[in-house]
Amino acid sequence: MVDASFQWKSKAVSHVGKVRQHNEDSVLDKPAQGLWVVADGMGGHEAGDIASQMIVNTLDQLSPRAYISDYIDLVDDTLVRINQDLLDYSQKKLNGLTVGSTAVCMITRGQLGVVLWVGDSRLYRLREDHLVQLTKDHSEVQRLVDEGVITAEQAENSAFKNVLTRALGAHEVVDIDINAFDIAAGDRFLLCSDGLYNELTEQEINTLIRARPFDQVADVFTNKILNTPARDNFSFIVIEPF
Repeated sequence: MVDASFQWKSKAVSHVGKVRQHNEDSVLDKPAQGLWVVADGMGGHEAGDIASQMIVNTLDQLSPRAYISDYIDLVDDTLVRINQDLLDYSQKKLNGLTVGSTAVCMITRGQLGVVLWVGDSRLYRLREDHLVQLTKDHSEVQRLVDEGVITAEQAENSAFKNVLTRALGAHEVVDIDINAFDIAAGDRFLLCSDGLYNELTEQEINTLIRARPFDQVADVFTNKILNTPARDNFSFIVIEPF
């Protein structure tokens, strides 16, 4: 069912970090189906856990589609439904307490990839040692950068750095962004929550993702983050075609 022009290898990591008591992140790693997901829950213990786990558990139950357009529509519709399910759960079980999560989903078929996302979890692609972010954060600080109010450098220390403008479970209507990209032999991909990129510079990410062999990449990232304050949960999936 999945186009055989590329097969995929991947490794997922989800870690509580060094400060938090609970891990509110969840990951889904399905290379045989060309589907990977990182979800970063919010709303405190139990609420964040529930949100991120609902996302990955629901997407895990989907049957893959032969055509990527059909699979994109299925994942998109499912994320919209999860948004409503989280709102309903909040009202019924948590007295209206926000139970939300970011979500970034990568889908591949052949030489085409698509990312769907809500929030500030990210997808990066490394190609010929050049690292590109294929998502744009749905955050207040990114909005300020886009409007020219602050620079990208000022954004790193902004008080609005962790304020999201979109998340699943946060609003009655959710807008899911979609970006298509090509895939070439030698590419590497990184799906991650903000617990990774808030502790590492882009140059560090660029260096770490190039580790050889591929099987060492996840351990290299994990060890590097654990040598930082690791103030948040961190989750990531490294992905490579072959």
